[in-house]
Amino acid sequence: MNKKSGKIRKAIEYSLAFVAIFWVIQVVKYLTGATLAGLGILPRSIDGLLGVITAPLIHGDFQHLIANTLPFFFLSCLLFVFYEKRASLYLFLIWITAGLITWIIGRYAAHIGASGVIYGLASFLVFGGIFSKNWKLILVSILVLVFYSGLIWGIFPTESHVSWEGHLAGALSGLLWAFVYRKTLQRSV
Repeated sequence: MNKKSGKIRKAIEYSLAFVAIFWVIQVVKYLTGATLAGLGILPRSIDGLLGVITAPLIHGDFQHLIANTLPFFFLSCLLFVFYEKRASLYLFLIWITAGLITWIIGRYAAHIGASGVIYGLASFLVFGGIFSKNWKLILVSILVLVFYSGLIWGIFPTESHVSWEGHLAGALSGLLWAFVYRKTLQRSV
């Protein structure tokens, strides 16, 4: 196996591992009747800080999970392929920062689901390419923009049951970390 196919295989394995965790939790939740909303982000509540870590793992129902599965898988694969050496760090920083921003700005409700992280990944991949000035990463930026440009509408308060604050927090998180690591990103590929 050559280096490139090994990198792609590893990216798929890591991304599938996260998706599998999402699905196992949802199936257990369904079989037990548990709500797990208490593991969501509860803004400006000390108890709600746990949700910064756990909220992306919890989904309201299977429809919510299905909507998040493919974007999370695709975007995290891109992250692990093109930012291989620091992908785990970037994912961690996006995950935590998106959660903390949601905790600060969110309306008082349980914010759950991986969409904040998805917005963070998309934002990081777009701005990472722009800041890096590397043609391969710019192509990744364009690819993400082509497939996920519709995400922009999710940062506006259009539906009461959707955490637009989490989406906005994720987008800001991705932008923040792409900017902070812009010098490192130039050497990523």
